[in-house]
Amino acid sequence: MTKVLLACDKLAKRYRDGSGEVQVLRDVSLEIAAQSMTAIVGSSGSGKSTLLHLLGGLDRASAGHVSYQGDAIEQWSNDTLADWRNKKLGFIYQFHHLLPEFTALENVAMPALIAGDAPKQAEQRAIELLEQVGLPHRAQHRPSELSGGERQRVAIARAFVNRPEIILADEPTGNLDDDTAATVYQLMLDMNQAMGTAFVVVTHDNSLAQRLQRVIRLQHGQLVEDRAGEMA
Repeated sequence: MTKVLLACDKLAKRYRDGSGEVQVLRDVSLEIAAQSMTAIVGSSGSGKSTLLHLLGGLDRASAGHVSYQGDAIEQWSNDTLADWRNKKLGFIYQFHHLLPEFTALENVAMPALIAGDAPKQAEQRAIELLEQVGLPHRAQHRPSELSGGERQRVAIARAFVNRPEIILADEPTGNLDDDTAATVYQLMLDMNQAMGTAFVVVTHDNSLAQRLQRVIRLQHGQLVEDRAGEMA
């Protein structure tokens, strides 16, 4: 039986604004298996990013539960959540969020240093990952000296530095041209195959989503479709 890493049950999220209450997610239930690749698609405002933030413990649900290997994360302290995110999850965003004053190597090594790894160990791991994403020659360059595709590849390397079980990616190719986006998607597929890391990828690109193992569609905050992709 495939191991379930991350799950949510009847997840809901509501926000209050000046005119009342806005229901962003309602009764979403799903499981994310080890080593799987899942795309979350839907129109703008369908709740895709909100769902990803709840799964990653970056926000708290209004109702329902998120669990990691059966343990409800809403019962954890903020410190426990932060430690879990650093050691068990990796995050990739549409905008790379690299620290501009640090080199590519330093950016990749940063989460390992935060986790308590020795500097030499963190640097060696960062070097290995930059080699895997094809950027060993850019290790000493700062983000301003890199192209958009290179920055995103550095961000992917950084997401892998602590050997996470799951990577949550929010529109990771949304800021790239079509050719570079295809290259970044292929890199994520390759890293999944090489390391067995599960991916949950929010994307507006249905053709790229279809390349993954599973495609989940949200509409008006509800899960309306859960089907196999080309990898299944």
